[in-house]
Amino acid sequence: MNSFFSSAQLIHLREQRRHSTCLIFLSGPSASGVTLSQLRATDIVAVNGSAGYLLDQGIKPFIYLVTDGRFATQRLEEFRRYVSGSAFTFINQEVFETASADLQFWLAERCFVLRELYKREKSGPLKKLKYAIFCAQHPNVVMEVPFSRKRRMRGFSKDITLGYCNCKTVAYAAIQLAYSLSYPQIVCAGFDLTSGGKRFYDQPGGAAMPSEIGQDTQKIIAVLRFMREKINPPVFTLSTETAIPYDIIPLIEHVGE
Repeated sequence: MNSFFSSAQLIHLREQRRHSTCLIFLSGPSASGVTLSQLRATDIVAVNGSAGYLLDQGIKPFIYLVTDGRFATQRLEEFRRYVSGSAFTFINQEVFETASADLQFWLAERCFVLRELYKREKSGPLKKLKYAIFCAQHPNVVMEVPFSRKRRMRGFSKDITLGYCNCKTVAYAAIQLAYSLSYPQIVCAGFDLTSGGKRFYDQPGGAAMPSEIGQDTQKIIAVLRFMREKINPPVFTLSTETAIPYDIIPLIEHVGE
C-alpha cells in the first residue's frame, strides 16, 4: 500500500496554487456550459471522465481525482491519459487496492492516496464508538455519529491528510480536498443530481458506466446540508438546473479573478 497523503505534501500543494478559485469540474450536464475563459481562470479539480474534456480543450487540470475503482479498471487507457495529463492526481484506497500489481506500481509513482474514513454510513455501535473517539482526538474531522443502526453518519474533513468522509459522490471528496487546500472560493460545475447519472462527456451509443446517483440524491443532499450547517465552507455552484437547494450550495454566475 502506498503511503497516504501527508501534511508536508499538503503544504507543498498549497504553494502550487495559481488562482484564488478552485473549480470542481464534475460530470453533470451543466458542466458543458462552463466557458473556456472560466476554466482557464481557475485551478481545476477534474473527476473521472471530465478530465478528458479539459485535455481535449488544451486545459491541464490542476488536480485529477478518482474515488471509484471501477473507472480505473474499466477505462484504463483513458485513466492513464488523464493521470499523465494532470498536474497532480489523487486516488483513494479503493482505486489503489483494486488495481493490478503492475498498475499499483504505476500509481504509486504518480498519485497521492487519500484515506477514506468510512466506507458505509451505517455501522454497528462499536465502529461508531471508534469514529466518535477519532473525532474527539482530531477536531478537524467533524462527524455526526448516531448510535442507532438505522441512522446514517454524516461528516466532513477539514484536513484531507486525516482522510475524507464519504457521501456517495466524488464531488464531496473534492470539496473536502479543496477546503483543505485553503481556497477562498470553491465552485462546483456539473453538480446537478438531476440527470439520473447521465454524464455530459458520455458519447451516444458508447459504453457508459452505471451510476447510482439517482437513488442516492436525497442521501447526498442530507450530507451537504450537514456540511453547510456545521462547516459553512465557501462553496458555490454554477448549475442553474440542480436538485441541490441554493440555501445549501448558493448559485454564482462568475468565477475567477
